[in-house]
Amino acid sequence: MALKYKAEYEYTSIIGDKEIKFKQWTAKEERKYLKLLEKEETNITDKVIYDTLIKPCIEDKSKNIVLSGIEQKKLLIDIRIKSISEFIEDTHTCKFCEKEYDIKVKIEDIMTYKKANYRTIEIKNMKFNFGPIKTNKEKEKLNINNGLVEYIFQDFLLHIYSIEIDGEVQDKFSKKELIDFIDSLPTMIFDEIFDEYQKMVDDLIIEYKSICPECNKEEIVDYTYIPNFLWA
Repeated sequence: MALKYKAEYEYTSIIGDKEIKFKQWTAKEERKYLKLLEKEETNITDKVIYDTLIKPCIEDKSKNIVLSGIEQKKLLIDIRIKSISEFIEDTHTCKFCEKEYDIKVKIEDIMTYKKANYRTIEIKNMKFNFGPIKTNKEKEKLNINNGLVEYIFQDFLLHIYSIEIDGEVQDKFSKKELIDFIDSLPTMIFDEIFDEYQKMVDDLIIEYKSICPECNKEEIVDYTYIPNFLWA
């Protein structure tokens, strides 16, 4: 008999209207991720995280489900909860008295997830129709290492399905044509469109309202950007 442990896809992550079956991380995924962290020159992009910590854990039929960056993070945290712990355990330094104290908090109690709600924005003589990113190939083009401003802008472009100007719908354009058009908009118009777009997109926040046992002061400890998913 071959010496092999078989993990089952016994857990389910519900993300909006998407249902993804997954299994726990194995020692192999942990080791691969730790090796990535050792290499300071490695760019740990969304794709690297997906390929290392998500793809090996989800059912084959779930691998083609297109996830936004936020949805991917929600799935990653769901896998982390079942694989490592449902708690964040941390030593925190109070920003008021600089006293160190331990925090142990259940992730689901401090996590807020907002589902995306895409729609059409009307402004002046134009209508901008937004929707979710259509393919994983499109999503993989996003790279946070190009800078946060550029990442957010490129993500914004991928959600534009069509633009209607004076009743004429434009839905077949190259990326360059779209960038040139957006860049030509007056700042006031672009800002209004982008502000409305920001209200549509999904969001995930992990914040803990902590009270220092030494000085009794309250502060918000932000775990939204957990630096290490394996033990933070």
